[in-house]
Amino acid sequence: MISKPEWPWRSKDILKADDLAGLEQDLRQLSLRYMRQSVELPLHHEDKAVRAKLYAAAKALQQAVRENMVADAIFEIGSNLMGCEQIALLVTCEQQDRVAFVGSGGFNPEQREAIRQSAKRIIEEAPGELIYIRTGAEDRSFLSSLGITARITFRLNSETKGAIVLFDLLPQRNGLDSGDRELLKLLCAYAGPCLATNKIRHQEIFG
Repeated sequence: MISKPEWPWRSKDILKADDLAGLEQDLRQLSLRYMRQSVELPLHHEDKAVRAKLYAAAKALQQAVRENMVADAIFEIGSNLMGCEQIALLVTCEQQDRVAFVGSGGFNPEQREAIRQSAKRIIEEAPGELIYIRTGAEDRSFLSSLGITARITFRLNSETKGAIVLFDLLPQRNGLDSGDRELLKLLCAYAGPCLATNKIRHQEIFG
């Protein structure tokens, strides 16, 4: 059941106008830095495409904060820049035993059931690893057993507030590369503050 848009976090976690302006400025400066780095690199330099992707992601987040569309921007970054169209956004509610779920769509029944059954554990698993990336067939971890390719936990005010979960990559992708890892780091750093500017339309709440 889809609930009305709301902030699932405490009122103190919602960014105020001054913080919002500062966040937009940070993202604007970050995107400009990535663009400048991309332009300065030789045409065929291996990092040129990475910097271009980081520029596009930072720019998308900056615009999304202004337009109250952060969840959609996260899904677009995953789809267009990383080649993953099955993305779940899990956000802890003020009552810590509940988790709000927003999905990009396209989940198969097994993936959706994995999210429903294990949403809280997905967020809390391996707390020392803010970014988890499946290493291959030898990966026997809990997250890998759910078919998760990557999980990024995000924080706000030093508290874990949720996770971005990526399932199957597009067939032409053979795994996440160094550029994808840089995008995950960007989301890890900025997803929490960006989401704190927006009300979130939940698809479901588990707990």
